[in-house]
Amino acid sequence: MSSIAKLLSILELFSEARPFLSAEQVAAELDCSIPSAYRYLRELVESGILVRFAGGEYGLGPRIIRLDYHLRVSDPLLRAGQPIMKELAEHSGFDVVMSRWYGNELVDTYRETHDTTLDLRYGRGRPRPLFLGAAPKAILSTFPKAKLAALFEQHAEEIAASGLGASLEAFRANLLKIRRAGFYLSNGELEEGVSAIASPLFTDDSGEAVGSMALVVPSRRLEILNLDRLVEALKDAAARTSARARALIEA
Repeated sequence: MSSIAKLLSILELFSEARPFLSAEQVAAELDCSIPSAYRYLRELVESGILVRFAGGEYGLGPRIIRLDYHLRVSDPLLRAGQPIMKELAEHSGFDVVMSRWYGNELVDTYRETHDTTLDLRYGRGRPRPLFLGAAPKAILSTFPKAKLAALFEQHAEEIAASGLGASLEAFRANLLKIRRAGFYLSNGELEEGVSAIASPLFTDDSGEAVGSMALVVPSRRLEILNLDRLVEALKDAAARTSARARALIEA
């Protein structure tokens, strides 16, 4: 592993359960000497990516916050989608969440809050399950056959447990139904009492989604809602966001 790769791999060691690290822990995780670990950590501190605390442990630094800001202002989907999400939240009375698929991770990137009492388990930057809930299923439904086959080979048990099928053929068939509908409705898949309706987001004409927009709805309200109208409003918002994002990229 190159020195740059080792520097970057240190960032992967931080988690919600382990927000701080010592040089000894880094050395053990990277299988390197303690002096080397100190050298890597010092370089990250000098760049502002990490900070060193009085007790000798290290945590994420201010450069991370700055990079997050740059990501938010430069992401064409966010720039295009935020005003549309605000409009949809006000019109529907529900929270609207944007999620992005990065490699083999699904991450929420923005939430337009309407119901301040709704405490969601997932939020900006926290990875979500790849096969549970409305967002990933809406996105996966647009993936090409080869990509779905690779995902099934790696995650067959998770896919079966999510209800998407115990075989590749069933997996693809279930996703095709979602693709034809243009949305997916989940009910309590991620959190008890919470439902979501998601539609895919695109940044080009490839037909492969890079994210989703979802309305988050308390499950108890599903029976009294005009679901068809809500779905159409969501699909329209997602389509307008995709079109504006494409225009920003091409400008």
